[in-house]
Amino acid sequence: MVELLEGPLLRVPFESLKRAAKDRKALIDEAAECVAALRHPLNAPPTASVPATAPSSRSASVAAPSPTPAPDAAGDTEMVDAPSELPAPNAEEQVPDAVAGSSSREASIERLRLLLSQLQGAKRKLKDVSRAEADDCQRCKARLEYLAASPKPTGGEPDAQLSWTRQRLDLLLVDHLLRSGYHESAARLVADSKLAQLTDGHIFEGARRVVGALMDAHDCGPALAWCAENRARLSKAKSPLEFKLRVQQFLELVRSGDRVGAIAHARAHLAPWAGTYMAELQRAVATLVFTPATRVPAYASLFAEGAWRSLADLFLRDLYRLNSLTPESLLMVYLQAGLSALKTPLSGEAGGSREDPLRLPAFQRLAEGLPYAKHMHSKLVCAVTKEIMTDANPPMVLPNGMVYSQRGVEQLMAQQEAQSKAACGGAGVAPPAGAAPGGWGVCPVTGLVFKREELRRAYVA
Repeated sequence: MVELLEGPLLRVPFESLKRAAKDRKALIDEAAECVAALRHPLNAPPTASVPATAPSSRSASVAAPSPTPAPDAAGDTEMVDAPSELPAPNAEEQVPDAVAGSSSREASIERLRLLLSQLQGAKRKLKDVSRAEADDCQRCKARLEYLAASPKPTGGEPDAQLSWTRQRLDLLLVDHLLRSGYHESAARLVADSKLAQLTDGHIFEGARRVVGALMDAHDCGPALAWCAENRARLSKAKSPLEFKLRVQQFLELVRSGDRVGAIAHARAHLAPWAGTYMAELQRAVATLVFTPATRVPAYASLFAEGAWRSLADLFLRDLYRLNSLTPESLLMVYLQAGLSALKTPLSGEAGGSREDPLRLPAFQRLAEGLPYAKHMHSKLVCAVTKEIMTDANPPMVLPNGMVYSQRGVEQLMAQQEAQSKAACGGAGVAPPAGAAPGGWGVCPVTGLVFKREELRRAYVA
């Protein structure tokens, strides 16, 4: 339970540091590849000599002439080889070589420009990564110091324990306010409590723009840009967010009557998802026939306004998961942890204790699905004295079935005797027949008048 409650406080910046280290390594590898490419010799312009491996038809016919007969002194003929040297190429043959050399130099210059641009981009990204790492290191340090200062359960100073608890409560409230969309209130609380390094407002600030675009402007652009930045991690998590956003864009084109644009959008952005979401894709494309005015429930629901709320919830779910945040606010986690320790089969029923928080509908909704408290031994608390009933202060059962501690019953009878003396025979509760003075009382819940002889002791299992 402690890991669940306190884990996200350190897990968020720590996981961010791990991702930054991976990004830094990838950027360094990219820069190393660019530097290695710069070390390679530039492409030299081709020379006028003809390569022997790929001779032209003309050079091949000149390079291997047939031997010519030459007469000797005796009149016989002798085979004499022709000269092996090739004639020099003329000016017309040198023009293409010069053009090729110029083109090669331009290609080399363009290649250098591309490598320079890549190095500048890697440098800029490395600066951003370094800045993010520095911020995360500051958050880790502040949160480690905060957890190290947590007071001991016993033996600690009350003032220090109270201060730390209030600070922890402020952190829970800030997290809940950010998740609920109350960013201004959360910012004021952070400023007043000086909790900037202990909260994750930088994550929710970007989420605020995306959710606002989805809910208010019905614009998928910022959400798609976020998906593009985190495509590898979303793909690893098998998130359908990007596909859902593309489908919503398609439906908006259909809603506006732009069927040509919708078809083009489907071919460009929906077709690549066919292997994964074929059923959803077919259902979405069918809206080209079933217009937004259709009454068919399967297709009318696609055009409902609630689809934007679903997209925002899906985005927030992926955002929390990628940033190692809990699916729901820590305030709700704390409340549910406490309610699970108080929940019993009788919680929320009529006639229960007025101090039971599960009597309130809001807490009943939070406690839905939570297990009952595991008590090996039952403990009864007296409604009169607020003390736990023990063997020294056993529970006593009234004739109407109500149970109070022995001290509570004595207190009720003492109160009734004092009231009887103050009334002096006036209006008041009449004592039961045969009851001795101070030996009877009134149940504070039902008003039943009981005598001491009618009480029975109960034994707690």
